[in-house]
Amino acid sequence: MDEVDGVFGREDRGGLVAILNAIKDSPIPIVLTANDVEDERFDDLRKTCLLIELFEVRPRLLLMLIQRIMTAEGVNMDAKTIEAIVRISHGDLRSTINDAQAAAAGVFDTSPTARRTQLLDEESTLRELFEPREFSKARSALNQTEVPLYKDNLLLLLHDILPYVYTSPRKLAFAYDSLSRADIAYGRIGASRSRGMAPPPFNLPRRDAVPQWNLLPVALNELASIGVQETDSEVEDALKASTRPSQKTVERYLYRLWTIDRVCGRIARACHVSKRSARRDVLPFLIGLFRADETSGIEAAAAMELEERDIEFLNSEAKSAVTLTGRVETLDPNGFKLPFMGKDKFVQLMRVGIKYDSSARAFSVRRMDNLDSVEGSLSQIIGKPVKFVRPATTEQKEVKLGIIKTCYVDAKEIPCDSCEFVESCPTHFLQDLKYCICTETLSDAQAYSRYVAKNQEFLQQMPPLKKAVVKKPKLAKRKKPSAHD
Repeated sequence: MDEVDGVFGREDRGGLVAILNAIKDSPIPIVLTANDVEDERFDDLRKTCLLIELFEVRPRLLLMLIQRIMTAEGVNMDAKTIEAIVRISHGDLRSTINDAQAAAAGVFDTSPTARRTQLLDEESTLRELFEPREFSKARSALNQTEVPLYKDNLLLLLHDILPYVYTSPRKLAFAYDSLSRADIAYGRIGASRSRGMAPPPFNLPRRDAVPQWNLLPVALNELASIGVQETDSEVEDALKASTRPSQKTVERYLYRLWTIDRVCGRIARACHVSKRSARRDVLPFLIGLFRADETSGIEAAAAMELEERDIEFLNSEAKSAVTLTGRVETLDPNGFKLPFMGKDKFVQLMRVGIKYDSSARAFSVRRMDNLDSVEGSLSQIIGKPVKFVRPATTEQKEVKLGIIKTCYVDAKEIPCDSCEFVESCPTHFLQDLKYCICTETLSDAQAYSRYVAKNQEFLQQMPPLKKAVVKKPKLAKRKKPSAHD
């Protein structure tokens, strides 16, 4: 089943329940694919399934595969052409094979400007938006970006980093003027524009407003015009220097909205009033009672049958700020452990950009470009100051490149700086496996076959996966035949 995370809305109501029932009752394996399964709606689905995260294929493995295919087909291809195919494939195996077939037919573009259309992440989108200083290229980057254009994510990101990209007042004024016109265009598109970032039920579109998506090109043209000026600093440096205050504000604000809506719903049932009256008349006095006397506030909240997490929220609202106690704890963003906490705080962790690996029983940060934001949010949630270990600087990376690694196929030692694909090789392979594939191995015609054989040996050493047990329906016990029968 492809794109399971697309199940959403009233039209697909009951879809996840049907998928869960099919998984539990099916005697055969069911494979589900999704782009994002960290949503709360897929909690039960994640617990039922074996989650396997896929990564980009390493460039050296793609190079070995193309050489094997060319040998099997009896086709000779220039080494530079093969390297060009590998570089523009971005770890996509299907794209690599298709481009190799096009190159064998003589219709593959080997120019340095040739590239395959792909979805651009946040950093790549900003680089394509500012570096070319051409409106057409900046507009093309917005068409290829994976940042949602129907939400405020891109507008808030540009709002935060513009003072770091443009230090000249004249350039900064022009950029913010274009950003304001884009914001006006987004506002005229419809009421569902900003509400898409909010949690349920705030993300539901208003019934009295119909989005005018025909105005979206106008907003994108204004955003593209921001990058036509010459930048005063690099985009990477701007992303590192920016504190991203808008994102922090939005995350706190959205969670606070969702919590207030839940608390007011419980107060409304206890006081027999509407949710709006509870928010306007009861909630402010209840927070004031917590501020004046915490014990009396807890007694009043308990009388309204509020949950423990609701009482904690009201108590936190009564205080101006959370006081962090204890010494600063240094954590590894790729894997750290936290003390046991309730479901409410666990959900907060998921919303601020932290994921949980149930097999390793450890938390990790989803993205390394917003460690400052995650640090502040995590400290507020657990009430203790934390500090993440930052990725290696440029000088440290140069030192790391001198580390001797082991060839996965031939067990030969090879320094990382002798690899032609160091910059494009995914870091999770180099850091975790400590293996590489040496240049001598790549020149061997049987390199791919030996790699497959080595991989089979590695799989045989791994413990077998637990198979799902399908309970068969109980059959009625038959009575044993007696002598009279």
